Amino acid sequence: MSNLTSFSFPRPVNTVQGPISYEDLGITDCHNHIWIDPVPGVDPNSPVLNQFNEIELELIEYKKAGGQSLLDCQPEGCGRNSIKLMELSQKSGVTVIACTGFHRQKYYPPQHWLFSKRAQKVCDFLSTELETGMYETLELERPLKAGFIKIALETAWGDCPQAALEGTAFAAKKTGALIEIHTEKGALAEKACLYFTDNGVSPNQIVLCHMDKRPDYGLQNELARLGVLLEYDTFYRPKYDPEKNLWPLIDHMVENELAGSIALATDMAEAALYHYLGDGPGLHSLPTDIKTKLQERGISDKDITQMIGGNIARRLAGII
Repeated sequence: MSNLTSFSFPRPVNTVQGPISYEDLGITDCHNHIWIDPVPGVDPNSPVLNQFNEIELELIEYKKAGGQSLLDCQPEGCGRNSIKLMELSQKSGVTVIACTGFHRQKYYPPQHWLFSKRAQKVCDFLSTELETGMYETLELERPLKAGFIKIALETAWGDCPQAALEGTAFAAKKTGALIEIHTEKGALAEKACLYFTDNGVSPNQIVLCHMDKRPDYGLQNELARLGVLLEYDTFYRPKYDPEKNLWPLIDHMVENELAGSIALATDMAEAALYHYLGDGPGLHSLPTDIKTKLQERGISDKDITQMIGGNIARRLAGII
């Protein structure tokens, strides 16, 4: 197994239109889903986002509002289509960063290969998608590279695919790539940090997703000081009571000088959350409504800039 030895930082960020500087990412939604193909054999309630024209309009609106980039968190095998991501990026002007990795097992057809292979096979696949090109683009003259790894934990550690976790750790160590880790309402966050750091992954390569669903201030402080990035995204999910949980958590983190450990997102995997597909706030809410509310709470421009793009950009480039 190859070891992470040395990398030149900052490194370019691989987007679906090629590598760019992290300094050019601007306002960035650090966790979203803008295209999900239907997947045969999965739960019919699994999300699908494949209305090209409406999604294009959504991205154009995001761009006009000041949004510049976003990370698409749909991995291969459960609806990713990086060709569509490239076309949407070209037409809208929004920088899109695609991922490799794996989602929760319920989003895959039965007996999907990734969950039955050894860690080395998983590592090889992820490394290829990061360094050579994503599976569905390998026949292109210029294959499109994934820009980060996204994985998903189940509620219990024993239910997580252990070989896939090990392969992810190997690939992150080998390539230096960032790992966005879906948590089930913040569960297993501590376990995941220990597992990956024990396997040679740097804390600054780790993003823990949906952590505002577990607004334990002591835990959030500890994780931030460990060096991981905490992703918050329940702004438009009433069942998580963002006015009671998310916004006071942001205030707490900023007051404790931990804004550099937060990345904000809207995670609109469901069509209902989109402006042109449903009755939702839409992608443009990050550079408009959310940014405005941060300003109204007296948060400094520097801290806002970090939370809505700067922090995730630096992590993608391998710097903190």
